[in-house]
Amino acid sequence: MKPALYLAAVLLTACSGEAPAPDVAVQDAWVRATLPGQSVGAAYLTIANRGGGTDRLVGVSTPAGNAALHASTMDGGVMRMRALDGLDIPANATVDLKPHGTHVMITGVAQPLSTGQSVPLRLTFERSGVRDVTAAVRPGNAL
Repeated sequence: MKPALYLAAVLLTACSGEAPAPDVAVQDAWVRATLPGQSVGAAYLTIANRGGGTDRLVGVSTPAGNAALHASTMDGGVMRMRALDGLDIPANATVDLKPHGTHVMITGVAQPLSTGQSVPLRLTFERSGVRDVTAAVRPGNAL
């Protein structure tokens, strides 16, 4: 067999198998309480991928307002925030969405989010589909 044909056969064989599947679970979801009249909130959570395949968080929604992924970073002593179009969830890894880092920004909050309440969140993953979780509302100074 010619080297080019052999290489093509090897590559086709390698590509014919299915990619390992992710095994995504969402844990410890919480939302920071808001003050009356405050229309912006934030949600935090942990995403554990126990599977051998990568995944990507591509959407977040909540009936509490408009939800979007954001990342906060310090730049010259100034906190900057930017919207994300998705978040990679590596195989066999845990990704934390936490204060002062990557989080879910909730805008257009019509009613105050009070400590002790809960907020439903719907997370959409590229490979794992939809995960519905309930986020507990914690005090505004919670970390």
